Amino acid sequence: MCKLTAFMIVRNAEQQLPRCLASLRGAVDAVAVLDTGSVDGTTAILTAVAADRDGPPLSWWTRVFDDFGRARQAALDRVATPWALWIDADEMLSEPLRARLTALRASGELQQRDVWEIRIENRVLGRTMRGANLAGQYRARLLRVGHARVSKSLVHEGLEWDSDTRCGRLSEPILHEAMDSWRTYLRKVDRYTSLEVRERPSGYGPLLPLHLLVTAPATVWREYIGRGGWHDGWPGFVWAATGAWSSVLRDLKYLVRAGRR
Repeated sequence: MCKLTAFMIVRNAEQQLPRCLASLRGAVDAVAVLDTGSVDGTTAILTAVAADRDGPPLSWWTRVFDDFGRARQAALDRVATPWALWIDADEMLSEPLRARLTALRASGELQQRDVWEIRIENRVLGRTMRGANLAGQYRARLLRVGHARVSKSLVHEGLEWDSDTRCGRLSEPILHEAMDSWRTYLRKVDRYTSLEVRERPSGYGPLLPLHLLVTAPATVWREYIGRGGWHDGWPGFVWAATGAWSSVLRDLKYLVRAGRR
């Protein structure tokens, strides 16, 4: 009853994927991967791992990307076991989490809850972050299939569940390389901000040009000072500055869209 499948969506993840898949060996019974249009070596890695009989069975398929919510739900829909673990290619299970999952499944304690939140330990440019925005995050990642669903979001999707769903927490972390390359992360920012502009209108209306002027310094102050990014030194500043660029880029895209109307 505690059979578990890890599910993920990937795109151009050849650098991160091998480490992620290696961390799943011995911790899950199967892996389900949805590729949304890789043009690097990702599919070759998936083909090789799927043919490897020493690890958990891996199945993968392709799907044209529309948004993160529907893509993630499509991956979850392929899970054939009673339990599912959401993981991304730039993440891996920590050794304490692997041990905890094994113990939960063996004892049957896993079934005392329907959804489990797991702590996310974020790393930026090689540093484990301590600032309030990145330290101590918990995300719903482990679920009994049928008791939660992926939110219908173009970006920043999450799990949703009914009020009577039983929830628990695991402090043993998933290790997340939030930013291992600044240039690669900037491409992600460009993609995410475009989806955010598509998903919802700007909340600033006619004040949008003013917001564009103040958002960069305000974001740096909030992330680096207010949320303690200064604890993380240079990586903390890079994270704050990149957040500021994300805000500016999003506002610029809103202005461009308004000018086309």
